Amino acid sequence: MNIVVYYLVFPIVVLAQFSNVQYGLGLDIGSSGSGIFFNHIWTNTNETMGIITEFRFFDVKGDEETIVYDYWTNQYSTVGGQNLILLPMLLGGNYYPFAGMIANNFSPFVTLRSGPIFTIDGKETRGNFHERWSESQTHWSFGGFIGLGLEFKWVNLSSVILHVGADILPLSQKADDKDDYSGMLIHIAFNRFRK
Repeated sequence: MNIVVYYLVFPIVVLAQFSNVQYGLGLDIGSSGSGIFFNHIWTNTNETMGIITEFRFFDVKGDEETIVYDYWTNQYSTVGGQNLILLPMLLGGNYYPFAGMIANNFSPFVTLRSGPIFTIDGKETRGNFHERWSESQTHWSFGGFIGLGLEFKWVNLSSVILHVGADILPLSQKADDKDDYSGMLIHIAFNRFRK
């Protein structure tokens, strides 16, 4: 019974001390692909720590993928592509070591996140959407992100956050002949503070 009370009360106590709330979306540009994400950040009152939740849609790019021009049809098309989508659902924290020491509107921080990754591996056929994704293989794995960042706060209750770091994306089974899509990642978030 004490364990149940602990897991129900502890998050409420922690989040109660993190009163500055912001939410937003952003873009990912990585060595394994690109995508979009949605986040929610709770920052404590002295702005030294933040709790972050993040949901990403990450489209993995093939090693041999390139765009070519077809002179026969006068169209551009992708060659060597793969149909692989990763959906990381991450929970973590931001640590602001210089909180209150920098007079400008930017705050450097260190971030660490981890959580489950849902993988959808579609067929590599040239057919329509239904043919590529109707019998796709799915599986779960565990990954994360570690990096450095800068938060630029604006007067109009918004901020831009730039992260640079390592994306940790191992898979529980092979997808398109690889079981690890880890690599470098640039993470740009456009957030809004909740009033």
